[in-house]
Amino acid sequence: MLSLSLSPALIALIGPAAATSGFDPAAPAEIFAGTETYTQDGDVRLWSAIERIEDPDRTLFSQEHFTDEVAWPLDASWAPWIDDCFGTTTPGSWLALLHVGPSDAAAHGTPILFVPGAGDNGSRGFITMATHQDRLLRPVYALTFAHPHGDAFQQAEIIADAIARIKERTGAAQVDVVSHSKGGISTLIYLSNLAGTQWPDAAYMSVGTRYRDDVRRAVFIATPLGGIDTSYRWPNANLLSLTADSAISPTSWSWYGFTSLADQDFLADGQDYFPGHRQILARQSPDLPGEQPWLGAYSLQIDWYTTYEGGYGFSSTSEGIDAAIDEGGGLINRFRSIGVDPDVEIYLLAGQNPLMPNGTQDWILSMFEQQWVDLGTSGTDAWAELLSEIVGNGLSSLGYSEGDIQGLAQSKLILGEITGESDGLVFLSSALDDRALTARGATVAATRTADLSHLDLLYASPITGDLLQQEALRDPLENGWMEGVGQRYIDEDTIGQVELWLDDPEDTGPGDSGDDTGPAGDSGPADDTGPADDTDANGQDSDPGGYLEDKDGRDPGGCGCAAGAGGTGAGAVAGMIGLALLARRRNRP
Repeated sequence: MLSLSLSPALIALIGPAAATSGFDPAAPAEIFAGTETYTQDGDVRLWSAIERIEDPDRTLFSQEHFTDEVAWPLDASWAPWIDDCFGTTTPGSWLALLHVGPSDAAAHGTPILFVPGAGDNGSRGFITMATHQDRLLRPVYALTFAHPHGDAFQQAEIIADAIARIKERTGAAQVDVVSHSKGGISTLIYLSNLAGTQWPDAAYMSVGTRYRDDVRRAVFIATPLGGIDTSYRWPNANLLSLTADSAISPTSWSWYGFTSLADQDFLADGQDYFPGHRQILARQSPDLPGEQPWLGAYSLQIDWYTTYEGGYGFSSTSEGIDAAIDEGGGLINRFRSIGVDPDVEIYLLAGQNPLMPNGTQDWILSMFEQQWVDLGTSGTDAWAELLSEIVGNGLSSLGYSEGDIQGLAQSKLILGEITGESDGLVFLSSALDDRALTARGATVAATRTADLSHLDLLYASPITGDLLQQEALRDPLENGWMEGVGQRYIDEDTIGQVELWLDDPEDTGPGDSGDDTGPAGDSGPADDTGPADDTDANGQDSDPGGYLEDKDGRDPGGCGCAAGAGGTGAGAVAGMIGLALLARRRNRP
């Protein structure tokens, strides 16, 4: 793989970028309109079509390497038919899937492209928000990148290709782009790739598509605009990825004892399984957990100082975060001197609640070992005391309910990043860092901070909140924690917020009445989170009591940046898809 650390002299010798040659937006490599457009069990149709697009360039694009856990799974509910559409579980990064909304034939207005974060795909994290927009008859599209943790510059070019394809399909001159987490970094690269822009990637400098004035509005959701340092800040997370084939996120250690971690660490040597993650690294200002002993079990991070600064620890060796930042081209800092095209309307949505639904539990034990057992079995008083300390030390401005404390004690909820205000993965200051956007004169049209975690930002609406609260009432002992989460969903309604930001004021096509009422049966943001036709063959609920479990028995590593203090389980994502489906089933005539 090409090194990203290039000298200014070498960059100056690289000619101006034109575009990857040969990509034809009128000719997708293959179109799927059958079984592949449904959920894995075939009950619900999610899309009208899925197109596999292929960029013929091989100067920029490469065959990135996959661990067994990162390779696209067979028959997984959270990645339905992805491997079938790619034709392989380890596709080359010149490929991508473009998912087309169910109402495409009747849709009108500015098209919307949803760009997922790391470890995610087009049929997963954004499915609730995308379906809502589809039922408002907006042209809706979602991307699945070939490599879920791939190089940001290659994925930026895929975004340019996808926009070109959408324009070809719809005749629109511009699209709206909604990006989550790491996906926002690749979006930012494309929007900033104007004449004269200097990048630390020679191949992208040579063939990357210059921004073509084809984005009307860009919404960045939980995007680490100011960078992230999670794996270096919380080195116990490395214990989850000591075996290369089963690694789900990069390690901040290069060695653990006498075991080399070169294949799965942040650096470019070895197999380089997670190339995109070093590109989003940057030092963050809050004190490290090891410097905050009052955090108890959370502060007990293995070799925490040498992991962050580099050196030999008791159990591990790390090159330190600065070495990884350098290998990533110092991209986060470079953004601050570049800036996006000033004509793009920019919106920022960030979360400030580190409480995240937990789909799996065993990995928490592997990170914290006996200290976690002691805390997890000590009852609600210990959790209440810890939360009080977090608030008292100014690391959170939020209050927590008895249901939240119950959920922590039951391991139904987990605390993510708590050394500063965050959404559990990305610090609030990073998600709102507009210095990455404004160097060319662009302004942020609106900013919203929600009392939600990293993934919850994608699902919150009155209907999903009401469903969670119904589950809490159904079984208060097991699901009482859902009451508080559900109330946050109702109060924050981020799905409705994004709808307002993407409003088409001049769009007066069918279904666009002044009362925000969409197609038949659609009563607006509070009553529309499930895909069309989402009843099963018998019109019955499908395991409504178990919707937070990952039925594939696997944790794919979540959707955000590198897994850290809390990480995130697959069940939370699959569960919210289940909530969306369940909503329509319960409300069917």
